[in-house]
Amino acid sequence: MEGLSLQFLYLGAVVGGSILFGWFISRDAKNFTGSQNSLSKIHNSIIYALSYINENMLENGRFIYIRNLKSKYKINKNTYNTTNHARMLYSMYLCERELNITGLAEKRRISAKYFVDKYVKPMGFGRYAVISNPEEENIKCEKAKLSATAMALVAFSDLRAEGVIPDEIFQGMGQFLLFMQMKNGQFYNCYDTANEGIGVDNLNLNYTGDAPFGLLYLYEFDPKKKWLNGAKKGLLFLANLRKNLKEVQFDYCSMLATEKLFSIPDNGLTDEEKELLKQHLIKMVEQVIPKQIVNKDEQYYGALVDNIKPLSIACIVEGLIATYNCVDDDLLKMRIMKSINTGIKFLRLVQIQKGPLKGGFPNSADWKELGVPKAASLVRMDTVQHALAACVKFQNMFMT
Repeated sequence: MEGLSLQFLYLGAVVGGSILFGWFISRDAKNFTGSQNSLSKIHNSIIYALSYINENMLENGRFIYIRNLKSKYKINKNTYNTTNHARMLYSMYLCERELNITGLAEKRRISAKYFVDKYVKPMGFGRYAVISNPEEENIKCEKAKLSATAMALVAFSDLRAEGVIPDEIFQGMGQFLLFMQMKNGQFYNCYDTANEGIGVDNLNLNYTGDAPFGLLYLYEFDPKKKWLNGAKKGLLFLANLRKNLKEVQFDYCSMLATEKLFSIPDNGLTDEEKELLKQHLIKMVEQVIPKQIVNKDEQYYGALVDNIKPLSIACIVEGLIATYNCVDDDLLKMRIMKSINTGIKFLRLVQIQKGPLKGGFPNSADWKELGVPKAASLVRMDTVQHALAACVKFQNMFMT
């Protein structure tokens, strides 16, 4: 009996110690990495990135999509991507909203107007969508794009209130997203305007997290339940589809959308649905953290063992931050925070620090090495955009 009592005392001490350890981790998860020196460096990275964006935005609001760190390599100046234009405006919006960085509003309005005038077109029945240019995106015909339309909703959400984007267009883009949603919650990725239809060839699960994200931003400014329900249905479809899979792709879009959904007080999620969505996030996180290079002596510390592209690492950091804000497990939060911090250090060190492309990010961290593909030295708009968003969200974690 005495031995049994000692066992209970031992178990109690272990459990109590774990709880206490968890409490300290929860308290210190941000503090261990949020020193003033670290945040100052991140702030500099944000300012550098904004400077790059400013230098590479034309007077009409269009961005210079690709530059090259090795000027001897030619690039296609006609290449452009509407989704990434919208994402860039979203990152600039984050700078204003999360960090109160002023001076961006007018440039963002000019760029948004250019985007709407050039790419947003009516689809009939009150729907509006972002239509891609075949010459710019190397496709056979014009397509109405799900991701571009969704990210435009996110990027333009505050401009609606200012009258820059008419309500008719704003809500029409939401109607297009719902039109592209199947009964099971899945979304088609694009609508073929030439053939006036959608088909199974337009299904791609890697990008459908954008649509719930856009619908939730639309719901924030236009609180109709159909937007919220469409977003929930889309995220629950992805979580249910992937819950029994051994491996899933890191879908940062659905992670951002899940974070947004959880932040809505009246989201209508049941406890079971919340847990399903959390497990979806955790599954993706657990597939990337073990791959991260954590030895500080390694050249590409903070990247992944099989991926040293700043674009990929920035997307991963965005997803990790979203997950950190959704999960409850203190030990997991500590692991996630360490991974976020390490990834941010990689981004900060790979950012171009001087020269005409200062503030940009190369396509690959090994761009200076001999024998690497020519594309390694490209500075693309989407890489800068994602790295900027990751840095903004990281810094914002220490301001709340």
